Amino acid sequence: MSEKKPGQSALAAAVGLLSRRDHSRGELQQKLRLRGFSVDEIQAAVERVTELGYLDDARFAQLFVRYRSQGGKGPMRLRMELRERQVADELIRSALTQPEIDWFELCRDTRQRKFGEGPVADFKQRQKVQRYLAYRGFDMEQIRYALSEE
Repeated sequence: MSEKKPGQSALAAAVGLLSRRDHSRGELQQKLRLRGFSVDEIQAAVERVTELGYLDDARFAQLFVRYRSQGGKGPMRLRMELRERQVADELIRSALTQPEIDWFELCRDTRQRKFGEGPVADFKQRQKVQRYLAYRGFDMEQIRYALSEE
């Protein structure tokens, strides 16, 4: 992370970071802390960018889930990643229940992209597919659905 530029305010740094991509409140505070701003400067800057509508954890969570799910990530993995970014649990829950995301079909699509269509040949291959999908963040019910196509 870059150092605090001489004369740059915490607000200017926050706006600069948010102009590149959305951040959660926790991420933004951490990045500003790493740039050497004081707690009071950070708090004031975060409050101001929130008032301006530049910082919104609910929007961040919704966009994060939508984007990362397109890459084949499941709800358990996304929940963990959002918690690491200090997003509130109720916002995570709301983001993970978006009606346009069918986690069962996403799990099946992820399986087919990685291992191809058709039945899994043997026990060893089935275990490999299950481990892969679990690592991606899908639960066992979703994994069973993805393997049930046979």
